[in-house]
Amino acid sequence: MEIKGDEDCQLALYKIISQLLSEEYRGNKSRVGEILNGYDECFGEDVASLLSDMVFYVENGEVEKFLDVLREKLRDKKLRDEATLILRELCSRELLDRLEGWGEDLEPSVRIAYLKCLLKLFDRGEVGVEDLAPLAEDPSPKVRLALVSSLSIYAEREDVKELFIEMLGRESRGEIRNLILEALSSKTQAEASGKLDERFLSKIIKKLRRFP
Repeated sequence: MEIKGDEDCQLALYKIISQLLSEEYRGNKSRVGEILNGYDECFGEDVASLLSDMVFYVENGEVEKFLDVLREKLRDKKLRDEATLILRELCSRELLDRLEGWGEDLEPSVRIAYLKCLLKLFDRGEVGVEDLAPLAEDPSPKVRLALVSSLSIYAEREDVKELFIEMLGRESRGEIRNLILEALSSKTQAEASGKLDERFLSKIIKKLRRFP
């Protein structure tokens, strides 16, 4: 069952994943059903099976095999959201090295999951904008939109601002261009700089006008 848009179910899944990866539950696949009890409206047997696989593979040190499972589940609309959340929770700098090729996968949902992992590490200061930059040119507007939406809170940073300006120079989707412009001209940035740089915004608007 898809959990997109259901915050209660998303929070529940975060909590469940954290529990299953804790030392108390690790290695005990039978506890998956017990933990999921009471969440029938959120998760079905397919999610329970995926979580059981997570516990089994992680406990046995076969993370790469589980990543292969996750990559396939990300192609399944029924499990796409859950698989994305699971990858994000598992994500670490060490795990990132095992995701080679995910950023170029033909399936956009795989690339979005990879982006979510990168963004988690970016929030922690473990990767930089240069690691995210290739996805700014992703062929799928869903990926580019996810990138801009997540990075918008960092729009006052010089490296993020530069990335956004570069994106404006080639972005053809109005929704994404408007989101970038909104982030760059946000109240947060205005307060940080003390005033809006009108010439800076004028340059951005001129770039926007290049596109229909």
